[in-house]
Amino acid sequence: MTHPQTDIPTVSDQEEWVERDGARMPLYEALELADRIFRAGQYQASLGEAFSDQRSFVEGTAGYRDYKAGFEAPDRQGHWSVELTGDHMDLGGLAHAGSKSDYFFIWGGVDDWHDCPNDRYYFNTLYFEGVRDEEVVWQLTYELVGIFNSATEFFSLNACKQSIRTISYRDRPIPFRPKADVLRLLGRPPRMSQRKWRKHLADALMASPRLGLVILATEKKDIYMMLKYFSEPGSWSTYYKIMETMETLARQKGFSIPVAKAAKSRFTNNANNFDVVGYDARHGLMPKGKDNPVEPMTLEEGHFFITGFCKLYLNQVYPEFFNFG
Repeated sequence: MTHPQTDIPTVSDQEEWVERDGARMPLYEALELADRIFRAGQYQASLGEAFSDQRSFVEGTAGYRDYKAGFEAPDRQGHWSVELTGDHMDLGGLAHAGSKSDYFFIWGGVDDWHDCPNDRYYFNTLYFEGVRDEEVVWQLTYELVGIFNSATEFFSLNACKQSIRTISYRDRPIPFRPKADVLRLLGRPPRMSQRKWRKHLADALMASPRLGLVILATEKKDIYMMLKYFSEPGSWSTYYKIMETMETLARQKGFSIPVAKAAKSRFTNNANNFDVVGYDARHGLMPKGKDNPVEPMTLEEGHFFITGFCKLYLNQVYPEFFNFG
């Protein structure tokens, strides 16, 4: 037996007996043993150890062959699962959407053992494909969950965010790793054709524009920068930075963002005015001048303005993907 099987044994399987490395046992026990050894080989490989470090099995035995097969088997996206905790209703909506993308694949909400709903949701990503290094998986997870949360904030001020509860490799929790301070694009996954990429993006956009932004932010610097600002707490100073950043990016691309002049003046007058927004103002306390004739904005209105501003940018730069009203 060189490759373990994971199918549930039938009654006939349980009645069969086989010999494995000199020991006679029921076939279903031999299959379970082979699978455990195969998984152990995959786990050792995930730790970055060399196969020569393994001394538990004698070369030429079934155990040795199963362990070696597990060690050399390529890891798959589905071998990893990240349990998220936060707004489970939001995750439930995405998990049961008619379309999904493997860039940020969400599932859960069902207790298979008790055959009833629950509030536990998970995700994995095609960036996990072929990865065995636990540190890499943690950092990929931090980055993708952070981008997802920023996209959620983009569409809803002070939205409930998702956080990482556990990461498991083949149903085994892996040790916690702290977040590294890395600021760079993830880039397109290896061996991803343009046709396949567009299919992933189309599937994501059908499920939610948030997931579309997540995919684009992995390789589009302008969207990545925009969402990184939305990862900060909502504030006038942050929103002003976003406006300036998107205006600069638009100029670099040879166009201006078609925002209504009155709406922009109301926003900037508010964001710059210490007397209106206090310490969050872009400017500090300044000598009292003429009374500001512009009606003050609430922070919610500021969020609505700046996200609308960004949507106008997205409509112009990525018209094949976005058409925000």
